[in-house]
Amino acid sequence: MGARVPVTLRVAALAMLLALLSNLALLGFIRWRTHDDAFASLRVQALEQARALADVHAAGGVAALRATIADLATAGDSRFVAAILDPAGRPIMGNLGKESLPGLVRSVGFETIALRRAGAAREEAAGIVSRRLDDRTWLVSGLVLGERLALQRTLERSLALAVVLSVLFGVICGLVTAGYVGNRVRAIAAVVDDVGAGDFARRAPIAGSGDAFDLLSIRINLMLDRIGALMGELRLLTDSLAHDLRSPVSRLRARIEGAMTVDDEAQRDALLGGVLAEADSLMRILTTVLEIGRTEAMAGRERFTPIDPAALVAGMAEMYEPLAEEAGVALALDRRGALRPVPGHRQLLAQALSNLIDNALHYGAAGGEIRLFAVAGEDGLSLGVADRGPGIAPADQAEARRRFGRLDSSRSAPGAGLGLALVEAVAHLHGGTLRLDDNHPGLRATLLLPMARQAA
Repeated sequence: MGARVPVTLRVAALAMLLALLSNLALLGFIRWRTHDDAFASLRVQALEQARALADVHAAGGVAALRATIADLATAGDSRFVAAILDPAGRPIMGNLGKESLPGLVRSVGFETIALRRAGAAREEAAGIVSRRLDDRTWLVSGLVLGERLALQRTLERSLALAVVLSVLFGVICGLVTAGYVGNRVRAIAAVVDDVGAGDFARRAPIAGSGDAFDLLSIRINLMLDRIGALMGELRLLTDSLAHDLRSPVSRLRARIEGAMTVDDEAQRDALLGGVLAEADSLMRILTTVLEIGRTEAMAGRERFTPIDPAALVAGMAEMYEPLAEEAGVALALDRRGALRPVPGHRQLLAQALSNLIDNALHYGAAGGEIRLFAVAGEDGLSLGVADRGPGIAPADQAEARRRFGRLDSSRSAPGAGLGLALVEAVAHLHGGTLRLDDNHPGLRATLLLPMARQAA
């Protein structure tokens, strides 16, 4: 295969070609219009002049015509041509040379020919009209094209020069454009190469002109910001996972070692039961982490089905009512607004609400009331849980949302700190957000889902 033409040269050639074609089209139109207009004007003038001379002949005969031609020839009009010819085409009188013009006595009407005026050194182009006066004479009159031809040739030379200049400026414009495009593309490519080499702090340059390259740079920077955030979350997840799994794994190992060393069967069974409990805890943690990762990767949208929000919260309330009674908490159900079905992942939404209810039972049961709600409002569909417990301070909300994030008040309680992280991932999958608001007192945790977007 031959060598590929660089993009810079292709852009330059394209710009030059476009400039050349546009100029050729404009100049061609100008030449066509001026050429046609010039000859149309010449033809009209020649015909009017011939008609006027014919009227003179009709009114005063040949004598009046001779006098009129003589007057016009001596009036100083350098363009005037007129003569009376014999049947052989030789001038009888007028300002034509003595050369015979037999062709003029065999045609009637307007035409352009080369002729020599009396006293002229060379032939000139002229537009003339021939008319038969009688059986022996012809009248020839018209206008010399000298000035018009000179103007036409000047215009044609100007058009040719304009074409050359258009090619030259097209090349210059193409090279400038290609250089600009090449520099912007190379700058963006350099950033991409650096990011590929591991420098996630690099960002594409933005010139501030608002052109397509700025738009591309903004989109690339947003993508790099998201990649950087995901890489940071991945590092944090790895560190947190290693830290939070160390204790369960250590307990699991200790229980296994204890079961291997004791002789009492009852004690061994108790230790093995603890081993199973620790293994189940580890499996729950790993399953939740995997589910969060899949949800944040937007996997599961293909399993969206129409969901009735009112039926969803009613089912969750029915399932948790025995646990709430056991904990001495009143579980209330709040359904308001036009709760029409919306597309969603029923299992994940139920799991998110389940996490919120579990958190309310663990940390807000002392308030004596938990409210499970589904409210349709102007800003979207709100699903969530409100309690009367201690709540979460605004300064601690980021830590509470983080994977394996544990507040000081909850470190003694069981759990891995993944509940709210999963709820936030589920909200993101459905195009919504997780809001943590003060319930005065307590916490109001809301999955805010845009209903119009869901319906679309």
